[in-house]
Amino acid sequence: MTSSHMAAQRRVVVTGMGVVSAAGNDLASYWDNLRNGRSGVAALSREGEQWCATAQEPVRLIGAQVSLPAARTVAANISPESIDDFARFALHAAEQAMRQAGFDYLMENREEVGVVLGTAMGGEDARNLAGFRVYVKRRPPAPQTLIRAMANAGASTVSMAFGLQGPSHSVVSACASATHAIGQAYQMIRAGLADVMLAGGSEQLPSYSLYSAWRQMRVLSPDACRPFGADRNGMVLGEGAGVLVLETLASARARGATILGEICGFAMNASAADWTRPDSASMARCIARAVKSAGLDVEQVGFVIAHGTGTLLNDAAESEAIHAVFGRHGASVPVSGGKAIHGHALGATGALECISALLALEHGVVPPIGAPHIPDPASRLNIVHGTAIGHGKRHALCNSFAFGGLNGVLAVGRHDGEP
Repeated sequence: MTSSHMAAQRRVVVTGMGVVSAAGNDLASYWDNLRNGRSGVAALSREGEQWCATAQEPVRLIGAQVSLPAARTVAANISPESIDDFARFALHAAEQAMRQAGFDYLMENREEVGVVLGTAMGGEDARNLAGFRVYVKRRPPAPQTLIRAMANAGASTVSMAFGLQGPSHSVVSACASATHAIGQAYQMIRAGLADVMLAGGSEQLPSYSLYSAWRQMRVLSPDACRPFGADRNGMVLGEGAGVLVLETLASARARGATILGEICGFAMNASAADWTRPDSASMARCIARAVKSAGLDVEQVGFVIAHGTGTLLNDAAESEAIHAVFGRHGASVPVSGGKAIHGHALGATGALECISALLALEHGVVPPIGAPHIPDPASRLNIVHGTAIGHGKRHALCNSFAFGGLNGVLAVGRHDGEP
């Protein structure tokens, strides 16, 4: 086998993508809302009751909530009572991705198809309900509670629903979970541990009690997420799932699959400094390593899909990191992100943003950041706002920076059929 053929085999391409989000539950509607900056953020409701301002709760709770009645239906071999919404979302996004990639091919080779999905919280509703039953109702929890609550319930649901028997596991690293999951799948394929992997992440909105915990951290916005804006005042939580089918370039070519893009590089590191205070130096090292692992120069990066949470500290640190890596290009490289549109979906957000980057490369435009933008003179970034802008480059970066000082960056590319 020639070295060039080995290099081609090790390249990892994307042949399927699926989304479940407040910004759309299929690729077409998701991209349409991203491109036009339409936000899915609204006042929250659960079971018909609005979480809004009261005398006891003076701040209205907002979020990016999935509207997907079909999420209550699952595969024939999965009991609806045995999984929480984050696993349902993962299942629906995975089915979309598999059908785009070639469902029959994946099912014929299911013994070799693996799954790696990220989540930050897992089945939090199950844990919350169990506590309510035990401490308030004085009843035992439902027998499915442990299965619903497990972080690997998303990956296991997808694996069992479709009989996928390749290497499968879950990644739990807060807001970097999906990015780390995609990066691990990419590395597994490059290392020859798998030929085809489903990768991404899923998350559901927290229960009311955990929302209160988020509120105590003083990071939630009462009105809207405005990443990198001078008037930003916090994040808005979201939910959903993003799943990509990754495989070797050789495999995709051999079966004539449509190639949607390429995972070109990946890096991850830790700040090892603080639970919640972002560290721009470790962020910059992670970005630089991702660029280097893809064999790129910063001038070749067409745009950055930033982590961009809308919090004062995160956006400031990420701005510093981008300038540190891009140097004189830091003020000109287009920067966007989707959290004002699909919310901060925690363990799913890296997958949603990786998919948005690949769609932006396919369509040749960078979507706007999705919020009215008042420039922050301290950031000095070229924030894409108002309307989408065209670009002529083939590569982009996707940043994820998580609580606990966990960083992950993906370098993705448009595949034009070149060797």
